[in-house]
Amino acid sequence: MNMIDRVLNLLFAQIVRISGSSMEPALPDGSWVLVNRRAFRRPQRPARFDIVRLEDPAQPGHWINKRIVGLPGEEVRLDGGRLFVNGQETPEAHMAGLSKEQARDGGYHEWWPRADEYVVLGDNRGASTDSRKFGTARISSLRGKVGRRLR
Repeated sequence: MNMIDRVLNLLFAQIVRISGSSMEPALPDGSWVLVNRRAFRRPQRPARFDIVRLEDPAQPGHWINKRIVGLPGEEVRLDGGRLFVNGQETPEAHMAGLSKEQARDGGYHEWWPRADEYVVLGDNRGASTDSRKFGTARISSLRGKVGRRLR
């Protein structure tokens, strides 16, 4: 990688290889994606269902990819695989077509994210470590927004 590529990678975008199955089928293991590192600079904020790259709370320095399902100030509940936001069931179109094993949730969970906190889940819930395990994610832990899949 030449110096210009390194500077662009550091400041604006990053090309990363997906490792693991927690975001399948949207991001299959081994695929490459472009991460927009400037996507969440003020005034832009993450939106519901954005896929984000964030630092793994259990392994500092290790990066994971998850989907935002809950925003600051909301009451977010996962009950029997169904997502509820502020008491209203919220359809997850990205979950259509997943097998029962992939969509498996593992129970009942509730979150109340504070300012600059988000609830993040993997699409392949049966194989994902996410807010069900580590709680909400602070915006400061977000590396960027996962954009298009390159291959």
